[in-house]
Order: sequence, then structure tokens, then C-alpha cells
Amino acid sequence: MTLIGIVIALILFSLIVLVHEYGHFKSARIFWVRVEEFGLGIPPRAKKLFTDTKGTLFTLNWLPIWGFVKLTGEHVTSFQVFDETGKKLGNTEISDRLKTRKSLYDSSGEKVGVADRSYIKEKLLENEAPYNLSKKPAWQQSIIILAGVAMNFLLAAVIFSFLFFIGVKPIGVNTLIPTDHTIRLLPTYTEAVDIWLIIEKPGVILSPLSGSLAQISGIEVGDILYQIEVTPKEDITRREQWPVIVHGVEQVISIIQSHPDAPMKFYLERQGQKTEVDITPTSDGRIGSYISNHIEINEDFRYEYSLGKSILYGVQETYGQTILTFKWLWILVQKIFAPKTKEERSEAIEQMSGPIWLVDFISKTFSEGIIFLLIIGAIISINLGVFNLLPIPALDGGRFAFIVLNTSMQKLFWKKIIGERIEGIIHVIFFILLIALSIIIAYNDVGKIMGG
Repeated sequence: MTLIGIVIALILFSLIVLVHEYGHFKSARIFWVRVEEFGLGIPPRAKKLFTDTKGTLFTLNWLPIWGFVKLTGEHVTSFQVFDETGKKLGNTEISDRLKTRKSLYDSSGEKVGVADRSYIKEKLLENEAPYNLSKKPAWQQSIIILAGVAMNFLLAAVIFSFLFFIGVKPIGVNTLIPTDHTIRLLPTYTEAVDIWLIIEKPGVILSPLSGSLAQISGIEVGDILYQIEVTPKEDITRREQWPVIVHGVEQVISIIQSHPDAPMKFYLERQGQKTEVDITPTSDGRIGSYISNHIEINEDFRYEYSLGKSILYGVQETYGQTILTFKWLWILVQKIFAPKTKEERSEAIEQMSGPIWLVDFISKTFSEGIIFLLIIGAIISINLGVFNLLPIPALDGGRFAFIVLNTSMQKLFWKKIIGERIEGIIHVIFFILLIALSIIIAYNDVGKIMGG
């Protein structure tokens, strides 16, 4: 079953990546940019599949956790070519010497042969060709670069719309990330109560820590606290009417913390039987127990809408999940680079996960059914889109940022602020850094998997 789960996870992840890369591929074809290769997986290449009528080579690579589309002009071709004095030549100078049939030299001082001159000439012509990405208007380049991200969001919206149409229930409750957006498949606690996904019941549930004051006093895991009676100390002038009926976690915490060292009587329900426990909180207002709301999950709850509303809510869900992902990333960055405590940074690093953990997670949960897999697939697609949208060189967002920056500078000063060669170097450097980060995350993933 584990092997089947891993295969399903790899197929799901590959399909999401395939949709992303298809966005680049299709938009490039629309604007007549040549697509040299469409690869599924990370090289080295495992197999050449076929070459289509427009010359695009489709390949399968050995690491099936990513993909790529290679476009002509995505990286401007440059050469390590010199003149007779040893001066390195730029592309324009090389082109001029080829036209005048002057000699070119390599880094060792040897003349460049006929075959190499032909190759250089071909690549220089390619740099200026109309099917070259860099020769297209900035708005066309931007669409091609961002089309992959757009396809990820579109895929998520289609999945969510389909699920809302056939009927789906939330996969959890968001208690960690504050948001003003309605997220139906991951509602806040208040929203879950409002829609009757969560039914609040009287009292709170206690879960004492091992060896704690609560456990020593006789409280057991799962006890339901429904009333509290306090014997206030004489110096407290405020007089509550005891006992009080318990309505929620915050009320119980407030009572315990506002009456340190005051004897209390907890009225409990344990496995359907009433019982009482006497307990006196510590001087700092603690009893050593987790406290949670006494709730019941409505297992019959489902979202199910008409086709029109399903599409509308599918788009809204995608938007809400996207904003939630950005917020989560920002919280993660803050905890890593500006933690309030050392534990915060450790927790944030622990929360970082990559494809290996995702494959393991899906392989262990695929038995939950196709609907659960579709929800997870949509969320992964959104995460992939958000990650690629970040303005980091080597990512789609970074490439788009360079297009906007250079286009703005050209309009203002008639010159690009960053040349193709420098931009290419920056992308390579950040690509190496991203690979290094991926290795760290992969190590973290393996550690989490091995540690259960």
C-alpha cells in the first residue's frame, strides 16, 4: 500500500508540475516563441519521448518531482572568444568579425575552427531571431513567464469548483493564521461554529500533564469541566456568584489565573458520571492541564452548490487559500530571521517541507479517498504558484521583476539597468542557492519521515 501511495503521490505532483509548465509552453506558442524542449522531471535525461512538428523535443528526466520548458532566448548565448591581442569579444564584435571573415581565438589562443565558427554564427542569429523570447515585447514576455503560475491557480479553481458542485466537507479548522477571507475548506473556528460544522457543547475538556497538579488532584484525561466553585481569598473584594457554569476555554483560564492559591472545586463529568475534584492553582495561576472546548464535529456537513455558485466559490476559495499561503510564508520568514525565542526558529524550520515530505504525506493519506487527494492537489498547486510568484531570481516572479525593472528603466533612461549577461549570472547564482535550500529541506523531510 505504501508503494501504491508513493506512485499516486508522484503522479499527482507530476500532473501539477505538468500543468504549470504547459502554461509556459502554450503561451510561448501563442506568441511564436520557439520551445526547444519540454521536460518532465529534473535532468539528467532518462529518455527522449518524441519531437513534435514544430521542433519541440519532449523528454522524461530521472527525478520526477519537477519539470521545465526551455525557450529560445530565455538565456542569451554568449561566448568565450577573443581577438588576436587576447581581448574578450562581445556578441556584436564577434558578429562583425564573422562578417568580415576575421579570425577568432579561444581562451588558449588557438584559432576557432570552421565548425565552431558556424555554430557561433548560428547562435548569434538565433539571439536576434523573431522567435527569440528576449525579442518579444515586455508584455508578451511577462505573460509567458507568469502563465505557469496562472495555470496553477486556474487548476486549483477548477478543482474547488468541481468539489463544491458534487459536495465536499472541510478538511480542517484554521486556528493558526488570522485571515479576513472566507475559506470554506479551512474555516476559522468562529466560522466553523457559525455554519454548524462544529457544535459547541457545555463545558470544556481537560487533559492534565503527567505528574502535574491537575493529575495529582485527581483530574483525568477527557474529563469535562462544566462548573467551577472558588473559595476566594479574603483580600479579594470582588465577589462572584459561585459556582459558575463553564462556557468556554477563555473563561476557565481567566478564573484560574485571577484566583491563584484559591481553593477550587471542579464539577466534572467523566464517562457519563458526575464527580468533583478539589484543586488549588499555583501562585502564578496554573494547574498543569491543557484545556479545550467541548465540541462535536457535524459529520453530515457538506458544501453543495449550483454550477454557477460552485464556480464563484471555487474562485473565492483559490483566492483565500492563496492569501493564506502568503501569510503563512511571511510568518515563517519572521520566525526564522527575527524569532522572538529560539524555539520559534526551530519550530519554523521544522515546518518547512518539500516534495519528499509531500510524497510521503500523500502516500500515507491517499486511503482517505479521491476527494481528499483532489483538495490536497489543489492546495499543492496553489503553493507551487505562490512559491514561483515570489520576486526571487531564478523563479518566475524574479524573471518578471527583471522585465518590469528593465522596461521601466528603458522608458525613463533609454537603457536597461541590468544587461542580459548580468541577469543570467544572477539567475544562475540564485538557482544554485535554491538547489542548496532544496537539499536542506530534503534533509529536513527525511528526518521528519524517519522520526515519524
